[in-house]
Amino acid sequence: MTQKFRPCPDSEGLGWYGDGRITVGYVSEVNGPDSAEMPEFVPTRHELILLVKHWTTLELRQLFGFFLHGQVGSNDRRRYEFAGRRISRVATVLGEEDVRKVIEEAEHEFSKAIDPRAWDIYKNGTPEERDAFQDEVLRSFDDCEDISGEPDD
Repeated sequence: MTQKFRPCPDSEGLGWYGDGRITVGYVSEVNGPDSAEMPEFVPTRHELILLVKHWTTLELRQLFGFFLHGQVGSNDRRRYEFAGRRISRVATVLGEEDVRKVIEEAEHEFSKAIDPRAWDIYKNGTPEERDAFQDEVLRSFDDCEDISGEPDD
């Protein structure tokens, strides 16, 4: 993966590394060729709104996934950081208030696909409720059979 493109400024500090056999943190839309700006194309207001929805939904998936499982990968961290930067940049064009409304709409849409109890604990739960729910999620994995098909003892 040789770099023959110029990533957008929002990619700053979100690079990847590797030795030819293993690569860590490579995400094409964040630090690869798909992160290059396209100055020949200027997005419309509608398209900027769609971008905010896209990046907000990605952020929500990351945050909610971390809430459920308590872990995140290096690619996820890069996407999350990049998403926040993109949303902030769009806010400088559309305005903070308009972007806030789009974020609220995206969050509402995202929440409809989530178990209502899990979403309520994620959004409104006390630290104790969140910890108890996360323990419940972890225990649910203990109830599964291992990949050999033998139940746990």
